Amino acid sequence: MPTKARRPRDLAKEQFWRTIIRRQQQTDLPISAFCQREGLKLANFFWWRRELTRRDHEKTASPPGPSAKGPNQPPVAPVFLPVRVVETDLAPLQPAPLIEIVLHTGPVVRVPCGFDPRTLNDILVVLEARPC
Repeated sequence: MPTKARRPRDLAKEQFWRTIIRRQQQTDLPISAFCQREGLKLANFFWWRRELTRRDHEKTASPPGPSAKGPNQPPVAPVFLPVRVVETDLAPLQPAPLIEIVLHTGPVVRVPCGFDPRTLNDILVVLEARPC
């Protein structure tokens, strides 16, 4: 028996119904009263709630990856890639760049990477408050 061709998912419609369902859950209204107030068909609300629950369940039930190919597909064996080990002594170490702050009063402050922001702030307050 041939299967029916499925239309591609309308992500905007899906997002719309996710928002509607979330809004209903945040109210004290029963679903029927909420749908009546919003001008929605009750059957559509229930269909979308069930459909989105199913879609969310599919996402969490089958994590993406090589083993999620399909029910009749054998799992894919792991692939090992070649690795090249490099001696660290051969590569010259580059010093981390400094941040240079030139204050309008004249002093220059050079700050290494990984500095403590509070300490730098204390130093800048002292230098900026210095009389000329």
